[in-house]
Amino acid sequence: MKITSFLFTTAVLVLAGASAYADTLTGASPQSWNSTVLNTPGSGPYWNNLSGEGPGHNIGSCLTGGNCQIANPPGALSYYGNGTSAPASVSFGSSGIAQQVSLLGVFTTQQGVTPLGTDYFGWYTDNNGVLTMNPLLNSTETLGSSATFLPTGSYGFYLENVQSPGTSYTANYFWFTNSALDYTSGPGAPATDGLQHFSIFGGTSGVFYMGLEDTPAPSSDFDYNDMVIELQPVPEPASIALFAGGAGLLALLVRRRHVA
Repeated sequence: MKITSFLFTTAVLVLAGASAYADTLTGASPQSWNSTVLNTPGSGPYWNNLSGEGPGHNIGSCLTGGNCQIANPPGALSYYGNGTSAPASVSFGSSGIAQQVSLLGVFTTQQGVTPLGTDYFGWYTDNNGVLTMNPLLNSTETLGSSATFLPTGSYGFYLENVQSPGTSYTANYFWFTNSALDYTSGPGAPATDGLQHFSIFGGTSGVFYMGLEDTPAPSSDFDYNDMVIELQPVPEPASIALFAGGAGLLALLVRRRHVA
């Protein structure tokens, strides 16, 4: 009996250690919701708005298997906010291991229309007002494309929206998870709207989902589905070995129980 308890405790600790390497989010707290609020403006979370792509296309619908289909929709994960309101600033704290972002969906109305627009997604650090921006993915890439990066300390994400590239009226919008850093450039580019252009949802074991809004108010529909990104830690070889060892211990424990 003592041996069985030891095996169980050891297996749990090993498996927990294998999934402990997860970046953390600050600036907002998890808020629950359910699919009954979807597509009813003014009902529920700040990201729950009608979409220019049609019914069932905001980020909540994407995550719960609505009309904007993404691979393996995770369901109504808690979103990070201040009640139903958007947080002004959120940031991530690095766990010290590599992270992977994957492109799950692109539903921006700028794809395939004139004038064309392209979204560029990346991560940034803010060192006393000095921004270092590192591109990762863009909206022209194949769904499922991924990129790996190794953040340190505190970091955030940004979305750059380039409208009418290569013309005399090219406009760039830069949106950050800290909305105080937002800015625009180019002829005729409007001022920033002071709103949060990211919606972030928390999964398990450090997996996050992000819905991004690329267009400023008041022309934006704020459905937060223009790009849908998954963020997850990349297991280190040692973590994989620990996980395998923990799985082996659990298997041994189950076998001992059956034999007994």
